[in-house]
Amino acid sequence: MYLNSRQKRQRVLMMIFGAFAIFFTGYPHIWSVYQPYIRELTGWTEGQTSMCFYLSMLTFVFGNIFGGRIQDRYSPKIAIAVGGGIFAAGILLSAFLIIPSPLPMYFTYGVMQGFGQGMMYTTILSTAQKWFPHKLGFASGVVVTANGLCGFFLAPVSRVILAEDGPKTAFLLIGSVIAISWVLGCIFIKNPRQAGVRETDRPGWVADETPSLEKEKQYTSKEMIRTRKFYYLVATMLFGLISYFMISPVAQGIQTERGIDVSIAVTAVMLGSIMNASARLFLPSMADKIGRVKCVKGVLVVSVAAMIMLAVSKSMFTALTTVSVVLMYGCYGGIMGSFPSLTSSIFGLSHSGENYGFVMSGIVIATLGAPFVANLLTANGFDTNMGFIVGVICAALSVLFILLLERELSDKRAGKDFGNQEEKKQARVITAK
Repeated sequence: MYLNSRQKRQRVLMMIFGAFAIFFTGYPHIWSVYQPYIRELTGWTEGQTSMCFYLSMLTFVFGNIFGGRIQDRYSPKIAIAVGGGIFAAGILLSAFLIIPSPLPMYFTYGVMQGFGQGMMYTTILSTAQKWFPHKLGFASGVVVTANGLCGFFLAPVSRVILAEDGPKTAFLLIGSVIAISWVLGCIFIKNPRQAGVRETDRPGWVADETPSLEKEKQYTSKEMIRTRKFYYLVATMLFGLISYFMISPVAQGIQTERGIDVSIAVTAVMLGSIMNASARLFLPSMADKIGRVKCVKGVLVVSVAAMIMLAVSKSMFTALTTVSVVLMYGCYGGIMGSFPSLTSSIFGLSHSGENYGFVMSGIVIATLGAPFVANLLTANGFDTNMGFIVGVICAALSVLFILLLERELSDKRAGKDFGNQEEKKQARVITAK
């Protein structure tokens, strides 16, 4: 991609402030740190308090779809301006709604935060990929890594503020920083066309003379959901993430329950967070070279092995429990980091924002399905280990669906896996939109 010095600077600024803005989209994942303080002040039940998290995750996907459509049809600036404003306002308003009724907080922390985050998340991902059409994995990996690092940095900061000044101050302070990231995003996040990059500026995007029609096709969302590839992709994400969500809520407790020292259990969770963030960056970048389906398939095979180790380590080699927890955090990061570029590789960049929003329906189903399965097993007298066995089955199903996806792509592309070469050919017909 041939850019002048000004355009290169704009690309760097886009990545920096895009990563800064997307960092805060990981904020709902530290809600468990806030829960005890919110419950103490309001008297809400655990279920009422947890609903804030689930609402934010549910509306996050709808925000992705809406924000993707806005930025695909108009510009990233509009999607960032609207989504970031909703997001920041939701957090700031939550500071004044710590009251006996949870309904107002459901709207501000749950609906407003989730929807606004979703609009920003898909917009930043899609815009980053358009700046790096030959390195989709690297571009999406950088910004998604920022999302994964949110919990690592904001959780301890939130604990200090909550302990000293309470949740109102925490919402106001963090909401103010979110507002700053929103303003900076509005200023610096722009697509290549807005930065003056023209098709003729990018001769390096032209590939060989005989790309297939399939590789040139830029799917709209309506066209995408009519393909088997879409459902294989969603099913792969769904079952891959359910395995992780079966572990995540009990990652520390299951280790101590099996006789592992508390300090080791806490260290494992911290290492898992590092693995999560690292996988989001390195795996998509690796997929640029070796192929996306191949990379995702490797991650899912590791998740099957980790879930099996977790299930059998109850009665033997309890240290494997710790190893399994760390590996599953890494697999989660690998899935979340790889799927944006995988989706764009399959369905094209022109409508990538909205398309990925629909693919993320797998996250919603997994987020709601995992606790439902866990509660169902508990209600029928099964212990936590049975949940891990269910996790093994789900992980195996995710491998099955990625194999079906691979076969579908091979049928269309003469057995060639998606990777860097495909993207170079596809970029012939992608505008700088």
